[in-house]
Amino acid sequence: MRLRSTGLGRTELEAEVAAVKKVDDMVIFFAKVTKPVKWRIRMGFQERDLRVLFWAILRPRNLWFIIKALIFCRRNGSITENF
Repeated sequence: MRLRSTGLGRTELEAEVAAVKKVDDMVIFFAKVTKPVKWRIRMGFQERDLRVLFWAILRPRNLWFIIKALIFCRRNGSITENF
């Protein structure tokens, strides 16, 4: 996964999903940043966030992308400069 933050300028971080847990009223995604620093990141999704994410995934363009990613495993993804 690739991450960007306005606080880091144009720095792009590379990360891996480490775990997903349900805690109280949230689903917590844990990620390990591997480049250029070694950080652990937590993202807490509440019900409202999960609804938005769920419906965004079900949009035909996004769903088709996910289905293709599950069927055809590419090792090297294309690099997009402006994501």
